[in-house]
Amino acid sequence: VPNSLTYQDGYFIVGADDARFYVSALLDGLSWDALDFASAEGQPDDLVTVKSNHRELWLMGEQTAELWYNSGATFPFERFQGTFVERGCAARHSVADDDNTIFWLGDDRVVYRADGYNPQRISTHAIEQAISDYVTVSDAIAFTYTQDGHKFYVLTFPTEKATFVYDVATQLWHERESYLEGRWRANCYEHAYGKHLVGDFGMRARW
Repeated sequence: VPNSLTYQDGYFIVGADDARFYVSALLDGLSWDALDFASAEGQPDDLVTVKSNHRELWLMGEQTAELWYNSGATFPFERFQGTFVERGCAARHSVADDDNTIFWLGDDRVVYRADGYNPQRISTHAIEQAISDYVTVSDAIAFTYTQDGHKFYVLTFPTEKATFVYDVATQLWHERESYLEGRWRANCYEHAYGKHLVGDFGMRARW
């Protein structure tokens, strides 16, 4: 069953609930060959999500991650040798990219930033303690945005009604909360027409 989608080099790529990922026909997201798939190789745990970043394909599993690239072969993607990451992903929608890297909530409930191919811990002990007490973290969502020269990684736990924000420039965290909500209302983000646009979980657009 497909659980995630990304795009790279003209291919649509979906992850499945097992260790497999599937690749569409070139420049055609409506054409799929059932044989155009591959599996994570290092430790084939179930895939949580797939993410393209800087033309590298991250296969993020429950316990590990590995990177693939477009080699131009008959099946276009091959695994980068020596890029096995011994850290999984706890929430597929917690993965977001900015500042030439990706951020995610690890399977150990620690927040990471990729430093090359190494997971770098960025969460504090206080935030990790809060997350460790949550009953549900798999529904965590995240996005990144830039404002006034600062890049922010915004991580929200909808069930637990909490939002934590990481300032990449200062490497400091803060919490955000909308009135009577317990969490920040912003669910997703896009910069367009010179405006910062967010969609809130109440299905309304704001700017």
